[in-house]
Amino acid sequence: MSEKIESPVKASPVLDLQEIARSAGDLPALPDTVMTAMQLTSDPNVNAQRLQLVIAKDQALTARILKIVNSAMYCFDREISTLSHAIAILGLETVRSVIVAASVQQIVQTTAISAKDLTTQLFWEHSWGAAVAAKTIAVLTRYPVSEEAFTCGLLHDMGKVVMLKNRSGQYREILNDVYRGATSFCEAELQTFGFTHAHVGALLALKWHFPPQLVEGILYHHDFVNAPNHSRLAAIAALADRMMAALGVGFCKDKSLKLEEEASTEHLQLTLPLLEKIVADVQVKIPRLPGLVH
Repeated sequence: MSEKIESPVKASPVLDLQEIARSAGDLPALPDTVMTAMQLTSDPNVNAQRLQLVIAKDQALTARILKIVNSAMYCFDREISTLSHAIAILGLETVRSVIVAASVQQIVQTTAISAKDLTTQLFWEHSWGAAVAAKTIAVLTRYPVSEEAFTCGLLHDMGKVVMLKNRSGQYREILNDVYRGATSFCEAELQTFGFTHAHVGALLALKWHFPPQLVEGILYHHDFVNAPNHSRLAAIAALADRMMAALGVGFCKDKSLKLEEEASTEHLQLTLPLLEKIVADVQVKIPRLPGLVH
């Protein structure tokens, strides 16, 4: 079952978001500990011990960070058992993206219906897989900030989780229709709400004070050719999204999908050998998925 790519943006994205913000419902906030930790990781001169003390105040966050660090994504030879060790070997950019991933994991768990709900788990698997794929694509295509691509891949579908929470009954119907192959997410969301998960995800990124390129990458991940300033990042998120469908990871699965024929592959000027290498690398990194922490 393949999700069709539909354009979620028909007018000025700034104007659209201002209008949509009034009807999108509540957007989850990042915990104070996370906001403080992210601010600290933005400072190249931050004291590692201070960062460790801030994160350690939240035991659940610490547990999620260590679980992610020990996933196949990072391929360490031995288990990383302490926060101080994780901070020391990852570097600030990677620590920041891991903090975001741990926070998104918590939000998926608490915002959606329940952590045991299959849809919730599939959303998380898709988000994590797309993050891994986006970072891999970024590294092998020499996108300058691979952790930025990781975060864009991680957040590109978070609007779906928010819409599921805020409009549960209507969104469950959309999920059923998409699963049956009767429609695409963007098509059904536009018809039902007048906006899509891409809009809501961009609003979430704005609320979390992420930089403009991330907001745009999320907003245009189904319409990257029209992204005004950051089409490459949006195309990376788009290809990562489609790669998960091709690999059967998450809600939408289409193992007959040919990634070499995707518009995002052409936009990123990927040769077939490089695309095959990306897919192989991603397949190695996603088997030990860091599942939801209860």
